[in-house]
Amino acid sequence: MPPVHQEQVEEQVEEQAEQQAVQQAWPGGPIDTSLLTRYEHHVARHVWFGQERVEGDKIELRIVSLGRKLADRIPDHHPQVIQGWLNISGLCWLERTSLKFTDPQLISAFVERWHPETSSFHMPFGEMTITLDDVACLLHLPVRGQFYTPVSVSQEQAAELAVELLGEEYEFALRETVAQRGGYFSQQWLYESYNRNANFYGKYDCAARAWMLMLVGSTILADKSYTRVDAKWLLLFSDLSAVHTYSWASIALVCLYDNLNDASMFSTRALAGYATLLQVCDTHYKDII
Repeated sequence: MPPVHQEQVEEQVEEQAEQQAVQQAWPGGPIDTSLLTRYEHHVARHVWFGQERVEGDKIELRIVSLGRKLADRIPDHHPQVIQGWLNISGLCWLERTSLKFTDPQLISAFVERWHPETSSFHMPFGEMTITLDDVACLLHLPVRGQFYTPVSVSQEQAAELAVELLGEEYEFALRETVAQRGGYFSQQWLYESYNRNANFYGKYDCAARAWMLMLVGSTILADKSYTRVDAKWLLLFSDLSAVHTYSWASIALVCLYDNLNDASMFSTRALAGYATLLQVCDTHYKDII
């Protein structure tokens, strides 16, 4: 008979352990496997079986944190009319709430304890979660208001929105969406649109929309690209006097939950969403522990 390699033996032992866990319970994990149905793909299961989501000293889970970049873009003051719209919208606080540096180790540790099925962190002493009250207290975003379900837009539709709401030429906007390979604008493009409309063309409504979209795209709606903002959110700023009527705290919380759900899977390598909100809540929970 051919010799049995040590690696083959270890693989067989691991497979047997996993099969037994599925049938009964996961070692170090849930006893009742009927609730946490995605635990097989959860990062905590892989950690238990010795598969860390790290490469040497480098954590593989990248944290999307844009606080320092946003701070460099915030002007000393906006034109008065734009500042007025910002104040009314309730989004002005996002200019001041971002951390310039985040703690990847702390955030990654809490991500490993997040479970999508319960939308909570499973701690040794019980469950904890981030609530609307946390978002309202930390970010001062409106809680009461309309809910908004965004619909993705194409490159052409995004360019048309830029013409209608940002005052840009169609061909110019289309070149941007083509460069971003979809219905997206880069944060830099929106920042430049704000500067042009606010400082040269006097299109203050267009400038305000560009700024607010860049602002939420750098904070509560940050995605894994580090640089893009989804154009589907631009419709929220169509009527600048009605921006405050949306439940922005709910939008922030839902997006954070969705990104935590994604990052808790072992195959995911980046956590999008507002890292500042997550870290501040995690730090508070750590102090409680």
